[in-house]
Amino acid sequence: MNQYSEKVFENQKFTQKEFNQTSFDKGTFSDCSFERCSFIKSVFWNAKFSSCTFKNCNFQLVKLDGCRMQDCLFRECKLVGMDYFKCDKVFFSPEFLECVMMGCNFSSMKMKGTSFKGSKVRECFFNDTFLGVANFQETDLEGSIFHQTDLSGSDFRDSKNYSIDPGVNKLKKANFSNPEVLSLLKFLDIKISH
Repeated sequence: MNQYSEKVFENQKFTQKEFNQTSFDKGTFSDCSFERCSFIKSVFWNAKFSSCTFKNCNFQLVKLDGCRMQDCLFRECKLVGMDYFKCDKVFFSPEFLECVMMGCNFSSMKMKGTSFKGSKVRECFFNDTFLGVANFQETDLEGSIFHQTDLSGSDFRDSKNYSIDPGVNKLKKANFSNPEVLSLLKFLDIKISH
């Protein structure tokens, strides 16, 4: 057991810490802030993060099995290969602002109202995900896959590079901008003449 496993931390600030390959197994973090920290191949098994903020942090291939992320803010973070579908599904309410996300999997998660505003969400997976009234404003969604996902009321204004099939996803009252909204038509068997 290391200094972060099975321990409780409240109102603590961690700055420029190297947590690479560190175990946070069953640790509890409440109202903590992490700035310019690195979490490469760290272990968050059954860890609990509530009302925590992460700014300019680097997350790569972190093991998230059973991890609780409740009311956590990620700002200007890099998140690579994160299997969020392994997190505690009941207490999962993250917010991502101006982050770079690559190869992350949000399948089967309930994420009502989650913000990805201003982020690069590339080659991420949203399969059977509930994203009602989510905020994708100014988000680059290049290569991300949406399948059987509820995007009702979500905001895609000024987002780009999305590929969303209206036939297999729910888009009722979702908000889009021109000309990017025309990409939705590519899934229909129609011809568009100039």
